[in-house]
Amino acid sequence: MTKRRPPHVSKYLDRHGKTRWRFRRSGSPECQTTLPFDSAEWWEWYFAAVQGQKHEIGSGRTNPGTFSALIVAYYQSSAWKLLKAPTQKAYRGEIERFRAKHGDKRVGDLKASHIAKMMDLKAEHPAAANNLLRILRVLLSFAKTRGWRTDNPALEVRKLAYRTDGFHSWTDAEIATFEARWRLGTKERLAFDLLLFTGQRSSDVRIMTANQVREGMISLRQEKTGEALDIPIHAALAASLAAHRSEQLVLVATAYGQPFTAKGFGNWFSAAARRAGLPAGCSAHGLRKAAARRLAEAGCTAHQIAAITGHRSLKEIERYTRAVDQKHNARAAMAKVQGADQERKLV
Repeated sequence: MTKRRPPHVSKYLDRHGKTRWRFRRSGSPECQTTLPFDSAEWWEWYFAAVQGQKHEIGSGRTNPGTFSALIVAYYQSSAWKLLKAPTQKAYRGEIERFRAKHGDKRVGDLKASHIAKMMDLKAEHPAAANNLLRILRVLLSFAKTRGWRTDNPALEVRKLAYRTDGFHSWTDAEIATFEARWRLGTKERLAFDLLLFTGQRSSDVRIMTANQVREGMISLRQEKTGEALDIPIHAALAASLAAHRSEQLVLVATAYGQPFTAKGFGNWFSAAARRAGLPAGCSAHGLRKAAARRLAEAGCTAHQIAAITGHRSLKEIERYTRAVDQKHNARAAMAKVQGADQERKLV
């Protein structure tokens, strides 16, 4: 092939100084690669892009029957393409870490004992071990349905048991501290109020626009689940929206008027919490948990809370309602004991 650059292709240096090639053509999906220009793999990528196909890097260098070949097949399957973008991103990170270590090994050779040993090596980080097991169950289930295996040995391995409260749920004192530091009209306060009074994930709050606010409601479709929600605007949020003066379409935009990236929004908001004197654990997602807790404390049922937060599974929400019920029942029980003690003293 000639060294001349073909149509619809440009190159640039990314922030790591690595050369990237970008294919752009009207009516076709954009795609990029870091493959060396004029190599056989590069032209394979280019012709796949011309035909409107997303070329998986490394697909031309995989050996049949290996995990690398299985992963390439999985990326090209309907099972993968039907996953939501955030789920694909989470899965791909775990898959590629596994491929880097075991991509050249044969799918048919993997046994439950091998998986158990991988889990043992991650015993100090049980969440990471369980994430690995989850991905292996997905890949091996795919291998079974496509005839690569007759079983799924990952199903024979149990998850590591451990207890964690996950993200820290903001306390009312921490909420008051943030509100005192960031007054109405600041971008930080608007982001805070959107998180707390809609109960949404930061991935949805960071891209909310003024067009979604109408007739006393905020309408959205959750990025992670695809759930469509119409949430009544709390009076405190209404005041925050009214006080924030901006001509940008995005409610919480960067200095350039663009939506934050997912990581950028999380880092920016965590920095605002630290500037308010709050501990490092006070994150954007922690406000979603605080919103669910407050709804439970207000006496909302699990289904009513889910109507705000968009949870499809009530398991996590029921934890909030059980905790609130326990607190109320404990107070009632102690009041009865104190009343009985007072009666005994009177007698």
